[in-house]
Amino acid sequence: MESILETLGQSIGIWGYAVLFFYSFGGGFVALIAAGILSSGVIESINSLNIYICIIIASIANFVGSSLLFYMARYQKKEVMKYFIAHRRKIALSYIWIKKYSYLIIFIHKYLYGIKTIIPLVIGFSKFDSKKFLIYNFFASFLWGVIVGGLSCIMSDIIRNIYNKYSNPYIFPIIGIAIIVLLFIFANKIAKK
Repeated sequence: MESILETLGQSIGIWGYAVLFFYSFGGGFVALIAAGILSSGVIESINSLNIYICIIIASIANFVGSSLLFYMARYQKKEVMKYFIAHRRKIALSYIWIKKYSYLIIFIHKYLYGIKTIIPLVIGFSKFDSKKFLIYNFFASFLWGVIVGGLSCIMSDIIRNIYNKYSNPYIFPIIGIAIIVLLFIFANKIAKK
């Protein structure tokens, strides 16, 4: 069993950063949360990820992904719009938010499930200044990485304390599954609004 855990720990160390980059490239934050939890040693034999490196990699990937969406919308508007015809309502809502919140929406959209990929596209369709978008997006991406990565470390400490207090081997998976189910229910409710 120990050899299996060692092999798993080495695989996470080798492939974990690559998976984190590609998942964060699309704006997802679940991989950063998982990396934060794994890097803090919740599972003691799998602590081969460094949370600081995870935050930097996820932030860079998020910045590159959002910037790519912006430039695709800016220079390939007709081609991009073909794929988002079904999302006209979200695009209209995004235009309203951009007018209402201006550059603040660049910081806010990183946390909005279901619309975080549409906001950079809509900003690309609009007449926002490219340089200002890149600057704000850079800071927003790193702020996003620090907040999500920091919260995942705090969550991992809470999980570790609960696990140490209730060392029943069945309670940890039950709590983990319950948290995941609650997160999906919460995300679906937010997405419907």
